[in-house]
Amino acid sequence: MQFTHKFSIQWVSVCLLLAAATISAQEINISHCLRSCPDVSRPTNEVTLHHVFAAAVIPETGEVEWVAYRVLPESVGVASLLPRWREADRLLRGGQPGADLEQSPSFTQPDLSNAQDSEYRINEIRVAAEDRGRLTPMTSFAATPYWPELNQLSNMSGLPQSMRNGPWSGLDQAINELTALVASLYVVAGPIVSHQSVGRDSESGRADAFFKVVSDGKRVAAFLFDANLPPHAHFCGQVSSLAEIEGQISLALFPDLKLSDSRELVVALGCS
Repeated sequence: MQFTHKFSIQWVSVCLLLAAATISAQEINISHCLRSCPDVSRPTNEVTLHHVFAAAVIPETGEVEWVAYRVLPESVGVASLLPRWREADRLLRGGQPGADLEQSPSFTQPDLSNAQDSEYRINEIRVAAEDRGRLTPMTSFAATPYWPELNQLSNMSGLPQSMRNGPWSGLDQAINELTALVASLYVVAGPIVSHQSVGRDSESGRADAFFKVVSDGKRVAAFLFDANLPPHAHFCGQVSSLAEIEGQISLALFPDLKLSDSRELVVALGCS
């Protein structure tokens, strides 16, 4: 398989404990990131690398700080029938807090035996509202053999269901479609927790907003999603700027590059 060969030679199955001295002494090239991966908020945070995504994780809570991934035309596929589950990331040092969620079902199949239209609804499945959302979408890697990695907790955050099923997934679809024209897109996504929420919601994974920044290597399109967005909201109404997002999370998402916000890239993603 072309994709398997292309990515296997670039994949590193390691867990990195990022210390400032280590970063200054070594140059680590990761194919999921544009030139270099985003900063981490503190040197004790860990970065875990998989075939299709990289993620920075806070060891004490297991919460994800950011994920980075690269979408290729040959990686995009149909994910509607792919099974969903949750499992701890075993590449992280000492495992990952929240491992009690491992293999817990993210869906229910209601009893329709007494429903009038039961003969037409025998396969109905309802996704649980409390299920965590995947920051790296399955649709972007459904055509690869590595999609099961996206079921790891290091790819999950407390994305509200209404928001992720509406504008968030709409942007994912737009990114997948654009890769057919630009060959590949780099994406960085993650939660934003305000100073008021720290200590109250940080351990439960609740965030005030979520960001997703897209780059074709030269241009950037930044989007900021309020956690309370309804499902009918459109991702085009969530356009932000790289400076605004980096200011809110106090991190450099593309530390080795000077990229400017591009209206052209926003338009290419389907926003007029």
